[in-house]
Amino acid sequence: MDEFRYILGIVIIVIMPVVITFWVVIHGGSKVWRKRSPEMAYSVAGFFIVIAILLAISFRSELIGRDLGFNLLFFIVGALIYISSFVLWRPVKRHLDFKTFAGVPEITNTRIELIQDGPFSIVRHPRYLMVAIGVAGWCLMSHYAGVYLVGILSIVGLFLVVRLEEKDLLERFGDDYRAYQKRVPQMVPTIAGIKQFWHENFS
Repeated sequence: MDEFRYILGIVIIVIMPVVITFWVVIHGGSKVWRKRSPEMAYSVAGFFIVIAILLAISFRSELIGRDLGFNLLFFIVGALIYISSFVLWRPVKRHLDFKTFAGVPEITNTRIELIQDGPFSIVRHPRYLMVAIGVAGWCLMSHYAGVYLVGILSIVGLFLVVRLEEKDLLERFGDDYRAYQKRVPQMVPTIAGIKQFWHENFS
């Protein structure tokens, strides 16, 4: 179990910097990529991802931090939280194709329909909510001091990514997205939204 917890911790400290780095590069430089090429966007993202991976691996001992020991309650709660992220994953996947997941519309300015149904009617960014929930679950299961810190910073990073993406979406969809913003919360669902999601997917 200790080895499994350690692997979970390593995955968090390596994967989350990669995720944040990729989306910051894609959304943060979307205007530039549209004038250049998708190849350049992914090349630059890949370059910074390699750096992020090398740094994470090089400083893995410092990043993973002190082992807080196996805690059965934390592990069970973490596992349940992580499983709940999969509950959100399937309906999100049904509404996004691979190109959208990879950020192709953002860097090519491809005109697509603004997705507002399914889980996107509950929160505007369900895929980032799904990742944040999954990170919280993995942190609890791993139960390393440094992993908790990396997890918190990762969730903060996701909100930064959301902010960059929202700026991009406003430029691309204009008033349609402003109306969507007023109607649907960003990442924290309402009680009514949770009930609606449950009814649509499990009743």
